[in-house]
Amino acid sequence: MKLSTKARYGVRALCALALMSEDGKPVSLARLSERENISKNYLNLIFHKLRKSGLVEAERGLNGGFRLAKSPAEITVASVIRALDGPIAPVGCLLPPGKSTASRCRRKSECLSRPAWVRLQHQIELALDSITIYSLIKGEDPTSPGLDGFGI
Repeated sequence: MKLSTKARYGVRALCALALMSEDGKPVSLARLSERENISKNYLNLIFHKLRKSGLVEAERGLNGGFRLAKSPAEITVASVIRALDGPIAPVGCLLPPGKSTASRCRRKSECLSRPAWVRLQHQIELALDSITIYSLIKGEDPTSPGLDGFGI
């Protein structure tokens, strides 16, 4: 499974936003763009989706910008990926109906490899749901105790 650039940049931008926000003051996309070396236009697309998903709030005006809508400890890497890319699935047949032509696979009931993909999806989601923006900005090692039992 390969993460999209949008998802990777979204996680980076939220980490930067958490670090740059002082007392909940909004941070402009221009400042985020400069810090993370990500196009302001691309950040605008990312933050539009993050706002729709309730992960960030926008404030208009001269000193406007974005702030986290939740504590960094409440925002998981998985929630960012889902907000930007939709459901997390290593293969198309695990996507909800309508998200992919592969989600309509006629062989689901007889597919011998499907249990492996279901298990992989579950482990990926557990791992990504256990990593928060807070843990990333604090430099916590994602391979330490929290993820040892995942076997990935």
